[in-house]
Amino acid sequence: MKTVIAIMLAAALLPNVCFADAPDYARERKMMVDTQVMTRGIKDQKILDIIGKTERHKFVPEGMREYAYEDISLPVGDDEAVPPAYFTALIAKMAGLRGDERVLIIGVEAGYQAAVFSGLAREIYCVDVSEKLTAAAEKKLEALGYGNIKIKTGNLQAGWIERAPFHLIIITNPMEYAPKNVIDQVMMNGKVIMPIREFWGKKLIVMTKIPRDKGGYEMVATLVGPAAGEKPLGFPKKESSKDDSSKWTTGKGSKWMKRNK
Repeated sequence: MKTVIAIMLAAALLPNVCFADAPDYARERKMMVDTQVMTRGIKDQKILDIIGKTERHKFVPEGMREYAYEDISLPVGDDEAVPPAYFTALIAKMAGLRGDERVLIIGVEAGYQAAVFSGLAREIYCVDVSEKLTAAAEKKLEALGYGNIKIKTGNLQAGWIERAPFHLIIITNPMEYAPKNVIDQVMMNGKVIMPIREFWGKKLIVMTKIPRDKGGYEMVATLVGPAAGEKPLGFPKKESSKDDSSKWTTGKGSKWMKRNK
């Protein structure tokens, strides 16, 4: 009889033991927002709320979930990675979205950035060259109830012309230049934001499309990210495009650049 009672008590306590050992992701997200995002100057409460409720652990490989709320990128395959929450929050801050915009994301990764921006804009469109990543991200986002995100497999430099123009275009992978086809798809006074290859993706370039006096447009840009004066990390440069329309020239001051159409 004593043995039976002992077994019954152990069975009754087992769920509590399992619950105690389970990760408290909500608590980890709050710590992430408090220590990684707010302390770096992100004060917009809407951005903080959305970063705080977006379940980053569901967008990383299961074997890496214990690191989901660390301040690091986590690989998801095909040379793609889920970016740190701060990096996504910084893009959101620089974008200055009001909530009624159309956003294009070049490079779907695992869908984490799309999930964050779905709460900040009206429509999100994602393009990626990898059928594997697009299928996985689409399935995951649908399962999590994100209804304003559309994803397709396609050429990254082609953008999504059928859905243009966009208020904001985010290029997720570090590049040395912005593809002209993509630039053409952002509306006037819209922005293109992407990481810079020579800084190993640790700096963002924020480009605003402005009209030229004699017609056409130019892109005026500034760098944001680590402290001013930090040198590139020695990441090897690749050969730039031979298309002059895709190159940048120095504008006002060392931080300002423009590209003529």
